Amino acid sequence: MQTVSSDVQAANGQTANGQTANGSGRRLLSLDDGMFAASFDRHPFKITHNLVGHPLLQLPRLVELARVLKSPILYFRGDHAINQFDGGPTDSERSLVGLKLARPELSPVETIAQIESARAWLQLRDVGQDPEYAALLGSIITEFRIPSERVAPGLYAPRADIFISSPGSTTPFHLDEEHNFLLQMRGSKKLSIADGFNPEVLGGARVQSLLRTNGELAPYSEHLEQHSVHVDLVPGEGVHIPPCHPHWIQNGPEVSISLGILWLSDVTARRRALFRMNDWLGRVGLKPSPPGDRPVSDSIKMLPHTFKRRVGAWWRR
Repeated sequence: MQTVSSDVQAANGQTANGQTANGSGRRLLSLDDGMFAASFDRHPFKITHNLVGHPLLQLPRLVELARVLKSPILYFRGDHAINQFDGGPTDSERSLVGLKLARPELSPVETIAQIESARAWLQLRDVGQDPEYAALLGSIITEFRIPSERVAPGLYAPRADIFISSPGSTTPFHLDEEHNFLLQMRGSKKLSIADGFNPEVLGGARVQSLLRTNGELAPYSEHLEQHSVHVDLVPGEGVHIPPCHPHWIQNGPEVSISLGILWLSDVTARRRALFRMNDWLGRVGLKPSPPGDRPVSDSIKMLPHTFKRRVGAWWRR
């Protein structure tokens, strides 16, 4: 078991690219460039931020946002077990929505308004549909785009999600395909983030299933904790969760508000293409090597994907 603690946070918000937050003299994020280069897309690491108290991230404003948001609001009771993967013969619809987990007997707006006692957690997805939140997302991306492009070029499809949780609620074990920063605004939470590159944690078949859009849930057992890092977040802190690193979250004794910044890149596109190609090769009876084991083989598998992307780029030009 490992713990990601405050000693790996950025020091005093100083970075090599020297940008500041819009007009305030302060950056929105404090990133250590050395830590970013060494760990981004590979290992979880903590950062700090200056978004606590931001007017767009307060409960009254989030109630207003929930009333007009066009994306479906995901919300569930907060007392579900960590493991929601039933281990059946197929893994179709292994998602929180597909499992139809129990919800509070309230509407999403009512749940947010009563979050202190609702015993629930919610995800306001893609809040950048609202111009004010889109501007905030753009400002945040500006601050990490340069170091992220050095490691994983081709940033695209950025998204901002807001998570609102009742005291003591649990988010089940799941994984995301995207690069991810989770920033804590109010309350506290504990994350257990398993090593998605370790075959003992997550077999290639599960990743292939995820990339077939069959759901984000992953099988959990307590032995995975020895292959995980454990992160405590309080307001003003954040954590990078690498793509396909399964994790679960335990909320603290107070209402929690967190902002998730997610995006895709050429790296995630390559990963998706390799797993999809392996899935197809397996269906025709072959036994392809896992992505990363044989770089030359990976390059050959990537030829159709590379050709398609280049033709698409030529057509767009």
